Amino acid sequence: MNGYRESPDFSFDKIKFDPFKKYIIPVAIVIGIIITGYSSIYTVKANQEAVILRFGKYVETVGPGLHFKLPFRIDRVFAREVKRIYNEEFGYRTLRSGRESIIDYDFRGSKEVSLMLTGDRNCAEVNWVVRYKIKNLKDYLFNVRNVGATIRDVSEAVMRKTVGDRSVDEVLTIGRREIEMTVEKEIEEGLDFYGCGIAVQVVNLKGVDPPAQVKDAFDAVNKAVQLRDQIINEAEGKKNKIIPAAEGKKEQVIREAEGYKIKRINEATGDTSAFLAVWREYEKAKDVTRRRLYLETMEKIIPECEEVYIIDKEQKGILPILNLGESKITK
Repeated sequence: MNGYRESPDFSFDKIKFDPFKKYIIPVAIVIGIIITGYSSIYTVKANQEAVILRFGKYVETVGPGLHFKLPFRIDRVFAREVKRIYNEEFGYRTLRSGRESIIDYDFRGSKEVSLMLTGDRNCAEVNWVVRYKIKNLKDYLFNVRNVGATIRDVSEAVMRKTVGDRSVDEVLTIGRREIEMTVEKEIEEGLDFYGCGIAVQVVNLKGVDPPAQVKDAFDAVNKAVQLRDQIINEAEGKKNKIIPAAEGKKEQVIREAEGYKIKRINEATGDTSAFLAVWREYEKAKDVTRRRLYLETMEKIIPECEEVYIIDKEQKGILPILNLGESKITK
């Protein structure tokens, strides 16, 4: 016996299944219901939309939440994040993003994308990023085989065309914002033409630099341009200060001249009216008016004289009035 007990012979034929046969069908039905229910329910996340295909044909697009579909593979669900901003980077790649991002400009093939010819036959290294969202999930999934490759091809073609229409100075300095706006619009139009189902949010030029061989010369030019702009801005500031002051002085002189004109007109009008009034009285009684004018005039003049003489035309002598001071004889 060697200290071991021999186990009895085991055979499935000895097991009695008759008591379990009545449970097989109900259990199978319950398992089928569970599997069917599990395959009929799906959830779309808050930032997603889902496209439903029934037997491979598009049925509808649904939003976030709990949804039901036909079980197994009758209905197929394709969900994507439609509120997320996607990036396509050109001429560089972000290895790590955050407070201290790590960006690689020297990976294989980067120069082939970024090196471009400008309209004045100069070279520039242009690095940019296209940010986009999915606006039509059905078109995004089924109209184009590879949306990412299409975006890259269209974006590179549009950027090369836009840069090729401008001088190197525009590309490096003053024309960057215009290039971004033009490229964004034309990329959107091109992708809509192909029915990619995406909306371009923004195109940003991350870096526009001359080739390394001529970078020092371009930096010197940029410094000269900045100095020129500084001088222009200072001159514009002085102009904006001097011209308004001159305009104000001009308006002041004009207003003073207009006031003086009105004053002189009023004085002349008053003098004319007074003269006409005297003239009318003179016409009515010439002798009386002449004598009155003479007396009024003498009344004004005599008090201003230091010495007064009365001269008789028939006599040679002169009779002074109020013999003040030395007498004088006029011949």
